[in-house]
Amino acid sequence: MATGDPLPPGESGNQRGITGLETAIILIAFVVVASVFAYTVLTAGIYSSQKAGESVNAAVDEVRSSVIIGGNTIAYEGLVDIDGFASTTSDRVPAVVRIALTIGVALQGVALDVTPAYQINAANKSLEPSGSPNSLVINFLDQQQLISNVAWTVTFRGTNDGDFSLEPTETAVLTVWLQDYRYDEAHGLYYALGTDTTDPFIDTSAGLLTNYNTFTLEISPVQGTPLVIEKVIPQSLNPIMNLR
Repeated sequence: MATGDPLPPGESGNQRGITGLETAIILIAFVVVASVFAYTVLTAGIYSSQKAGESVNAAVDEVRSSVIIGGNTIAYEGLVDIDGFASTTSDRVPAVVRIALTIGVALQGVALDVTPAYQINAANKSLEPSGSPNSLVINFLDQQQLISNVAWTVTFRGTNDGDFSLEPTETAVLTVWLQDYRYDEAHGLYYALGTDTTDPFIDTSAGLLTNYNTFTLEISPVQGTPLVIEKVIPQSLNPIMNLR
């Protein structure tokens, strides 16, 4: 087509192309959007990694602070007074009255608070409230009942620093008291049933722990996984029984 000739029918003379500046603006916009998207993805990945790390560290702390068994589980037999009066002894029946177990913390674990809510009276050796709240909770369960936060006392075995913080280098003996241990001036010490469901003891004669009974102790620290112990009372009661 010669210069100056008219355009063919249907074609417009108002035609535009993309300049280099417009192309650069579009490319810059693509780069900015891609950068923002990459930053968002990278930030989300870092956040997820941090959360995963925190979860792993929390899981490690849970395992490190778990309670472990450091010895035998011993059950003690006693005569339980059914009517709650020390003056009458004919109604007393044999049953497991307390259970002792030695515990420690896992290797390199954090210390556990074993401050007990009960203690032994220094004068008459009866069981009494310590006046301190306990953070370590022990639950007792058998076929007859569930006792939440059962009464227990603690004594340390071997080297200890004199407080109720159980360190990785220490061991403690927890004694779970299934029956109240009272003192009467005229008749001395005796085991008795609990008075109602609000106390941390077995309340009925039908619920006493005796031969062939299976029971479970759940030891729950504030931090760490609970320790669950299931034992069976042997066929005959003895003053001291090493439970298998």
